[in-house]
Order: sequence, then structure tokens, then C-alpha cells
Amino acid sequence: MKVTLEIARIANIVPGIFRKALQDIEFKGYTIPAGWAVMVCPPAVHLNPEIYEDPLAFNPWRWQDKMEITGGTKHFMAFGGGLRFCVGTDLSKVLMATFIHCLVTKYRWKTVKGGNIMRTPGLSFPDGFHIQLFPKN
Repeated sequence: MKVTLEIARIANIVPGIFRKALQDIEFKGYTIPAGWAVMVCPPAVHLNPEIYEDPLAFNPWRWQDKMEITGGTKHFMAFGGGLRFCVGTDLSKVLMATFIHCLVTKYRWKTVKGGNIMRTPGLSFPDGFHIQLFPKN
């Protein structure tokens, strides 16, 4: 599951998670009034070099000594957190693992075009990332 956690960290599809401030919050000299909407940006956390060493590197081994993540934390929120933690988390991890296993064991691929990464603070491919698959013999 280390690979699926690393994929979810780097290629998270959620650009933002909205929450409501339940009380006035002081943050870096600013006051966020109770009732205001607050947006958390998971990619800004997942790609933060103060939290993850070499954050743009795909490194499943970074999860080696970590406990299995069963809920959102302030450093990993690919599936949300708290009362709104994604109910499909376990299913999505299994589907990702199955897909990656089939892709890697049954096919080889080559890049056709694209693949240039843009950090925005998440990662995106402005020109797409087109590959051609070939069955392994």
C-alpha cells in the first residue's frame, strides 16, 4: 500500500477542501472570523519540503516506518479528514493497487507526447501526458 499512498500524495485529485471556521481563529497575524469558509489545499501540504523530504520525488519508501493511514492527518489529507473523511478510501486504495499492478506487470509503455509537469501548487500536465501501451510478451 506504500505505492498507493505515495500516488495519492503526489497526484491527489482534490485541489481544495472547504471547511467552516467554528470559532475566530488567529493565523499569522490575521483573524478568520467564525462562520467564514476556509479552504485547505492538500497539494500545498503534500508537496511541502518542510513536511516531505524531496517532495517531488516518487518515493514509496517514505511510508516505510509510518503506520497505515486510516484517517486524515494535518500532513496527509488525500482522502479528506474528520467527519468528512472519504468513505471510499479503502476501495480506492484497492482499485489503485490493482490497476497499477496490472499496468506494470502486463504492459510496457512509451511516452508519445506531453509529460511536462507544472506545479500550481499541485501537479498538473498542461499539455497532457500521452502514452502508448504495448502488451508484454
